Amino acid sequence: MKTLLITSVLLFLFSFNSFSQKQKVKVKNDMVTLDGVEMFKMVSTNYPDAYTFYNLEDEKLAIFNANYYRDPQQITAGNPEGRVAYFDITFLNDSLDKCEIRIVGFKKHLAELIINENFFLEGKLNDPAIKQFCAINGFKFSKQRENNSGTTIIINN
Repeated sequence: MKTLLITSVLLFLFSFNSFSQKQKVKVKNDMVTLDGVEMFKMVSTNYPDAYTFYNLEDEKLAIFNANYYRDPQQITAGNPEGRVAYFDITFLNDSLDKCEIRIVGFKKHLAELIINENFFLEGKLNDPAIKQFCAINGFKFSKQRENNSGTTIIINN
């Protein structure tokens, strides 16, 4: 009984501590702030799900272009067309690093991802974080898209 009480108290303290340290990300008028401090600009381009990221000096840092395809293996009751949505990302560093990720929801979620991954530090691209992120994520969506766009061959005997 005593162990259960101590465990409960410790869990409460840890959960309270984690809630109090949560960072507050806001996106308003293309400006992304973290705990009230301006971090970077996130501008929607002509395409509704594409974003261009700028530092506070209006230098382009990255472009996230939305792409879609249909995958018969992804058909569910909630996704009857099997639609797969992903961002094709280009970081505007010296090596023009590229990769792909699943579209992560709303604009705020994408801003949180960028902050959590530390893509931008002091208004510049964080090359080690970007290279690691691209190495981990790669191009699985375009590869899967290529595999699904092939011609179906029917063999009749």
